[in-house]
Amino acid sequence: MTPAREKIHAWIVILATALAAGCSPTKPPLDELDAASRALATARQAEAPQLAAAEYRAAGRHFDQAQAAQREEDYDAAAQFAAESLADSELALAKAKLAKARGDVEHLTRENEGLQGDLDSHPAALQQEQP
Repeated sequence: MTPAREKIHAWIVILATALAAGCSPTKPPLDELDAASRALATARQAEAPQLAAAEYRAAGRHFDQAQAAQREEDYDAAAQFAAESLADSELALAKAKLAKARGDVEHLTRENEGLQGDLDSHPAALQQEQP
């Protein structure tokens, strides 16, 4: 073998080794899937399926895609879908909390209006209570 051929063979071996190392599978994103699962459960407990339905469905869909990618050993895609599920779950949770807070404000506003109506209809009772 000539020196030039040896160099070419050496470069081919180096290139093949580099490609094989670059194509080796990454580790399964178990922590990311676990975090996405917990966030989805938290959103469910906060009534997100009713109060933030679109965001909750997106979170569930991305979680399902993450699990499918995990089964297919496409760990990069699984991690990406898990991250999207986590973000969607957090958004669904925030929107559910906001909807509950708005409902509480509406309830208290109605209650205050009722109390104000009572005060307006009985002004004499207020004057008698004052010293």
